[in-house]
Amino acid sequence: MRLGGDDRQGKGGSVGRLLAACILAASAFASFSAQAQAPAPSITVPNPAPSAAPTPVSRPLLIGSGEVTGFYYPAAGALCRVLNKEAGGAPACAVLPSSGSAANLKALRVGAVDMALVQAQAAQAAQAGIGPFKEAGAFSELRAVMSLHGESVLVLARQGAGIENISDLKGKRVNLGRPGSFQRAMAEAVLEAVGLSEGDLAPAVELELSEQSPELCEGNVDAAFYAGVHPMPEAEMAVNECDAQPVAIKAKTLDAYVKAHNWITRSSIRKGAYDGLKDDVASLQVRALLVATTRTDADMVQRWLKAFHGNFSALTHLHPVLRGLGKGETAKDGISIPLHDGADKFYGETGLK
Repeated sequence: MRLGGDDRQGKGGSVGRLLAACILAASAFASFSAQAQAPAPSITVPNPAPSAAPTPVSRPLLIGSGEVTGFYYPAAGALCRVLNKEAGGAPACAVLPSSGSAANLKALRVGAVDMALVQAQAAQAAQAGIGPFKEAGAFSELRAVMSLHGESVLVLARQGAGIENISDLKGKRVNLGRPGSFQRAMAEAVLEAVGLSEGDLAPAVELELSEQSPELCEGNVDAAFYAGVHPMPEAEMAVNECDAQPVAIKAKTLDAYVKAHNWITRSSIRKGAYDGLKDDVASLQVRALLVATTRTDADMVQRWLKAFHGNFSALTHLHPVLRGLGKGETAKDGISIPLHDGADKFYGETGLK
């Protein structure tokens, strides 16, 4: 899984005019660009208890996000939009662009950001100090605050390839994506879930996401995996230009895999997401998690969550990637690391956990 660049698939993401102009200074970052926000639905935020003293800060609250053209950046912007409406002594909030989960986790570890959006699988690996985080060691202080949108995988096959369901991939030329990429991680998860491996393909192809649709349409590969927020422009290209077809996966086949891997959840690519998609297609997804550390004050985390959930309808309408998110999902879906004490208390008191 490419943990440093997981947000690449959101080429169309934007929150319109982004956060109100601000200048940030942090030890690991030299500067932060001025941003402006578009008008939003009315937002009300709970005030702190009279006895609660504001936490002194020397800079705005920073959320590590992703590429400006991706989905993590506007999702983080929506969260900040809510927090910036808070009355009282809470710090202002600003979004810090980054290259993705690995960069965010590194920044969070050294205290350069206060919260971050990261993939669930990356959070789990960092907390345990495994995979690409082995050298840095276990990030034992990492905690989950909230589960957000999911990134799902769709398999498309070219016309005439003789591929109708996922088992038909055996012996075919299938693009899995570059080693270490999110696309590759999701492709390998699907193959494992259905009892296939890279060795069953003939042979596996390792093209970039941006390269695979032209190769699919030209007949150089038989099928390809598309991992991200759907509809994806790369998948739309394959569907529209050469009538690539979705490959069916039986939902029950995926359930056992999900039970054994708490960083991944079941999902569906909804009918109508692409031209000619007449039925939902069973899929797997990885959630984007809002994370903090044990250094983050529990009362502050509770206040953040009260703000987010108290304005949930407004929050989920600030960007399309958040639409369809349910309150119950935020407390548990794809959360693969321990909850922050403040989050655990909030979800317990509200009955969401």
